[in-house]
Amino acid sequence: MRVLRPVLAVGFLALTAGPVFAQARYATVEIRAGYTEPLGTAKDSLKGQSSFGAGAAIALADRLHLALSVDWAHHSQKPVIGGINDKQWNVVHTFLKASYSVVQEGRWTVGLNAGPGIMVFSPNQVLRDALGVRTDVHFAVNAGATITWWFVDRIGIMASPQMDMAFKKTSGQYFKTNSATMFPITGGFQFKI
Repeated sequence: MRVLRPVLAVGFLALTAGPVFAQARYATVEIRAGYTEPLGTAKDSLKGQSSFGAGAAIALADRLHLALSVDWAHHSQKPVIGGINDKQWNVVHTFLKASYSVVQEGRWTVGLNAGPGIMVFSPNQVLRDALGVRTDVHFAVNAGATITWWFVDRIGIMASPQMDMAFKKTSGQYFKTNSATMFPITGGFQFKI
């Protein structure tokens, strides 16, 4: 988790410095929940399950934003046992993203985003005891979209389909030979501050 500290520090500094340099611009904060579906190699060994997330962004220009996004999901390892003996991976997705609003009309905004980050795969105790695996941190990239309907001036309902790819790590415990692709589909609320 030490890797998260510098990412969070950069995001915090960017959020606090942004409004100073861009007085007419705004920042946003969002909370999300949904479902994360593993794709490709990850689908062979992990079951898709619920996910939760939050993010913050600052406006660098009228349509360009810089954002820090964090999502958490847990995935049962196949075959799924269920109950207290279920072998699960807790996966944290953390990304620094650039977002461009391709649509800003009326109460609707549609933004496309991409950026680098990390994905942390952490086994639960049942999985640690059964296989002796430990936490792995993988470099990752993100691409996706955010669709927001601003039902009042500063509060919007959002949908956020994303694609996160954790690169293989030959020295790791998991995904040694192939990349892991996850597809979080979340929705929630976005707030202008």
